Amino acid sequence: MSAILAIAEALDLEVVAEGIETEEQRRRLRELNCHRGQGFLLARPTPLADLSLA
Repeated sequence: MSAILAIAEALDLEVVAEGIETEEQRRRLRELNCHRGQGFLLARPTPLADLSLA
């Protein structure tokens, strides 16, 4: 992961980490200066019935 983040930094790109499920994963990604993240730890999927068309 650190190599990917280093390449992204050299290319002035932001990285989105997917599948973050534990606080340990989140902590490690922050230590590595990962820009963005998503996963069950941060938000669960919304059931289709709960979505509205706006």
